[in-house]
Amino acid sequence: MAVELFDEIPELGAGEVSAVRRQTSAAPKTRSRKIPNTLRKKILLACGALTILAAVGYMVGRFALDDPHFRVTSVQVQGGKYITAIEVDDKFTADKDRSVLRVPLERRRRQVEQIPWVRSATVRRILPNSISVTVSERVPVAFVAGQEGIALIDQDGVFLDAPKDTAFHFPVVRGISEADSPASRRDKMRLFTALMDDLRRGGLQSSASISEVDVQDPQDARAVVSDSSGTVLVHLGKEKFLERYLIYLGHIDEWKKKFPSIRSVDLRYEGQVVVNADPQPELTASRDTAPHTPSKSTRKPQAH
Repeated sequence: MAVELFDEIPELGAGEVSAVRRQTSAAPKTRSRKIPNTLRKKILLACGALTILAAVGYMVGRFALDDPHFRVTSVQVQGGKYITAIEVDDKFTADKDRSVLRVPLERRRRQVEQIPWVRSATVRRILPNSISVTVSERVPVAFVAGQEGIALIDQDGVFLDAPKDTAFHFPVVRGISEADSPASRRDKMRLFTALMDDLRRGGLQSSASISEVDVQDPQDARAVVSDSSGTVLVHLGKEKFLERYLIYLGHIDEWKKKFPSIRSVDLRYEGQVVVNADPQPELTASRDTAPHTPSKSTRKPQAH
């Protein structure tokens, strides 16, 4: 059975309709408030003052942008030991005849940071006519074979030209080149710095005995250790560098008595040391095993 919806709505009487109309039409009336004259005057004065200040600021800005007294005459460099002021000054060549206020500071900062020795830089204006550049330089940690010979390299894998009249004492890093991606160079140098930092925490002057470190394999830092009897390639893996290096120092004399021609030692395996596993031009590729059970009470050896 169909039901009409409108059949459910009751009809209103005339009186009820009138009451509804009166209730609907009885909307609240809003009264407009007049702003007092004193407040109005203050608002007008404030607007006028802001207009005057804006005009003065505009005139001062135009004056500073065009007046010769505000043209850049010098670039002051602070914090640089190995970079030259000329290298930094060259980045501001286009600003020498313009107002100091027109110098694009952020762009110039990025350009200064393109100088290889600069790790980070801050560029500021010094009124009326100078630019101040504060640089934080990169810190070399090793030598590396570059395209033009031996260069320096920092912990981020950035190649650095060796400054004149400056001597550094670092091991040489192998297995890294300028052709590698920045991320690859950075990862390889993390392996190198982790090795050196671990040995340094153990009180070992690693650079005195470790002449080279090969980081080609990210799972294995291979150190060339030198002593009076020659050099040995030591596989130290990617962790426990100090522990493994102390094992080497504590047992190398013993191993040399058993294996007179030791060229390489692999310490990556728990409970054993693999001797001469690496192919050598004078040796046949033999895999000799020398077991070791290092004691925790063994006196900590000193670096040669």
